[in-house]
Amino acid sequence: MLLQDIDFQLRAGARVAISGASGAGKSVFLRTISLLDLPAAGTLYCQNQPVNLNAHSIARHRSQIAYVRQQAVLIPGTVRDNLQLPYTLHHYQHLTFQPEHVLQVLQNLGKDEHFLDRDGTDLSGGEAQLVCLLRILQLNPPVLLLDEPTASLDEDSARTVQKLVNQWQQANPQAAYMWVSHSEQQVSEVGDEIWYFDAGRITHIKHSVKKGRQ
Repeated sequence: MLLQDIDFQLRAGARVAISGASGAGKSVFLRTISLLDLPAAGTLYCQNQPVNLNAHSIARHRSQIAYVRQQAVLIPGTVRDNLQLPYTLHHYQHLTFQPEHVLQVLQNLGKDEHFLDRDGTDLSGGEAQLVCLLRILQLNPPVLLLDEPTASLDEDSARTVQKLVNQWQQANPQAAYMWVSHSEQQVSEVGDEIWYFDAGRITHIKHSVKKGRQ
């Protein structure tokens, strides 16, 4: 059993950090919430309604739950091409790419207006992860699942990723996230609640007290 006896609630605006040893079930937990892996038993609720495990319901659920993995994945082309990609998908065709908004976000992160025209193959690991994250955040998902998004980044790049997530949630205070990290310092910085995992279970929850968000 990869997950067992898990009962949880993720409320609007929640900032949850998830900690635990390798193999404790953290990534499986996020993948199950996003229905990238389907549960063998139990019921997942979204906005107090059970999520049916049929193709239509799963696709709809995945459009509301954004999952960011550790390794950045970009399509061939420029940064702009990658940021425009979601708007070609069926579930997001009612939305429109907003380059002015994207440029403002990038400028707040220290990137100039030419960043959109850079080829994805020329980006550093930290820059590529920023593009992957911004590609999702521009859609304003209600729930964001972050599976060690800064594990392979240097400290400055990791800080920039944290800044981007904080800016997004400040602009969307009802949005919630879960952030898996092996760094105890990062866990304490990104989580108002810290959920500790072991052997596929949430063993205990700690509430952190912060003087200010990073």
